[in-house]
Amino acid sequence: MRYFLLMSVFTLHTVLASAATGDTTFIQTHTTTNLASPPSNDDYWAVFPNNIASYQKIVMVFTLGCGTPNCSGWDYTVSASFGKKSGTLDSAIVSIDTLTLDTTWSFSDHVDFMEAGRLITPYGTYMANGSNGFNNSWTHPYYYDVTDYATLLKDSVNVRIRYDGWTDAFSANVSFMLIEGPANRDILNIEKVYDGYFNYPDLAGYESQAVPKTVFIPANVSSAKLAVIMTGHGSQGEFDPHSFYVNVNGTPVYSKLLWKADCGINAIAPQGGTWIFNRANWCPGEKVPVYEVDITNYVTPGQNAVIDLDFDDYTLGAGEGAGYGTSVHLITYSSQKNNDVMMEEIIAPNNDKNYLHFNPACTNPMVKIKNTGKLPLTYAEISYWVKGGSKWYYEWSGYLAPFESQTITLPAFDWNGLDTTDRVFYAEATWPNQTPDEYAANNKLSSSFNMAPQSEEAFIIYFKANNRPEENWYVLKNENGDTIYSRNTFTSGAISRDTIYLAWGSYYLDFNDYDAGWEGGDGISWWLNTQNNLETSGQLNLRKLNGQIFKNFNGDFGSNIHYEFTVGYPLGYNAPKQAPSPPQHPTGLLETIEAKTNLSVFPNPSASTFNVMYQSSRPANGEIQVTDALGKTVKQFKFYQSTAEVYPVNGADLSNGIYVVTLKTKDQ
Repeated sequence: MRYFLLMSVFTLHTVLASAATGDTTFIQTHTTTNLASPPSNDDYWAVFPNNIASYQKIVMVFTLGCGTPNCSGWDYTVSASFGKKSGTLDSAIVSIDTLTLDTTWSFSDHVDFMEAGRLITPYGTYMANGSNGFNNSWTHPYYYDVTDYATLLKDSVNVRIRYDGWTDAFSANVSFMLIEGPANRDILNIEKVYDGYFNYPDLAGYESQAVPKTVFIPANVSSAKLAVIMTGHGSQGEFDPHSFYVNVNGTPVYSKLLWKADCGINAIAPQGGTWIFNRANWCPGEKVPVYEVDITNYVTPGQNAVIDLDFDDYTLGAGEGAGYGTSVHLITYSSQKNNDVMMEEIIAPNNDKNYLHFNPACTNPMVKIKNTGKLPLTYAEISYWVKGGSKWYYEWSGYLAPFESQTITLPAFDWNGLDTTDRVFYAEATWPNQTPDEYAANNKLSSSFNMAPQSEEAFIIYFKANNRPEENWYVLKNENGDTIYSRNTFTSGAISRDTIYLAWGSYYLDFNDYDAGWEGGDGISWWLNTQNNLETSGQLNLRKLNGQIFKNFNGDFGSNIHYEFTVGYPLGYNAPKQAPSPPQHPTGLLETIEAKTNLSVFPNPSASTFNVMYQSSRPANGEIQVTDALGKTVKQFKFYQSTAEVYPVNGADLSNGIYVVTLKTKDQ
């Protein structure tokens, strides 16, 4: 157990804020627990600290491994849930005496469970037979931010692992990291809204199960969100994209296509099954994404709210089936920072197994930021550097609603000065909406990474096409994104040898495959194609000018091969670059400068409800008017000594047309 915990510390520093203010508490629940068939629950009662208010972040680490006898060759659903005793009893009949008409009962505490995370196991064929770089000692970590479940994770907690497999395979290690420090928002409660598997015979049949739910919004609620975990299954539910919808009090607030279109760049690749097929919000071997829906502006504190989950109206094909595993939770907060940006992930450079597809890296870093503030995020400053190197800056602009995330590819920077004995990359997000971040503990992350390979200045890209060469193309670029060489025309079964000459620098090669029939990439040598004589096998490698292979690529690569390398020097030994100056921001002496005011409307255009957002660099009194094309005021809002407000506008009573939103204050 000590070894696993130490490994958790090593890998988790890439997903935890390095600005943590206190110690970290480790709690281990499941240790190499075999996930056995038929579908089963593995429960572990754990004791958590009682003082949940002292933790800024709680991370659950779920490490999947091969079990007994091995890793299963099928993909199955695995979920983690937290259970608390409800104070009531469950009863069951032990025996019935038919002579005395006496019945013996057993009683136990009833436990309510709430799902906190879900994953789908990979096709474990290669792990089981020790091929394609895998073996039976294979493991893979999954990280879940379960901070919102803090009200459950105290005192005695039943941590349940649910395995829906029909073969004995895979094992689970589960541990928790509780990081001390003040939180960026105070959690009031988490409440289960939907929990179950909803079959889809037709829309009416679905809605008879996903009925509207009435929930109470506490009087001291400052903000609220819904967390939606949903995956599609069954022959049509799994492989056909459809949308789900969330309505609150009869108002549409969210819609999302239930689909994951990037299974072909899976971190666990290749796999023995149909791992390349895109699916309804899941890929084999990956963690299921959670949709977070901010509903603050659609509920009223101290009143009930009606939450309704709807789905596309579609018709099943003959012999087809569909169903959707669904968990929806309402999380309420008594306080939340207005302007707070989180550095959520470092994707590259990073040696964590979840980011294998994009690493080792030597060109453009990739990070993910998240808006953890109450207001929409339209600006953030990102600084990034390697240990021993200079700090570089990037100004991001866009639009992120509360709890939304975005992956960002950062411009090239200077790797010079890298401490090659302790390779660490840092990334920090600050200045949300051009204001000082109100919560600094989640701004910064660091990641360990491996050295990118070094290539000679001249080499050969060797490619033997299969019988579907129209599916392939490649591009070679430098760190500035300039195309050095590209090619998209090949001949079936023919060998191409493209000789490349490069100056010293950092480069990346992207080799792509796309099969319109699969709606994704199937590589140049995939078992299902070759087995059914749909495609022959191709070959791709990099060779020295004398023909010696120095990099060979597995033909079963799905959609994309991403390969980064340096020429002329090892990573970090490039000629130094001039570090940029940091961006300039307001000093905070707002009373001595002119107020800066922003007004925005979203979504625009709108079919019904839209939002009007007001932001100012200093408090002001004013009003917002919505007028029609004739100048008639149709909506009006007043604000007092406010720096930021978001007004949801129900436009259901407005005619189609163009409207003008006007902001008026004493000064503007």
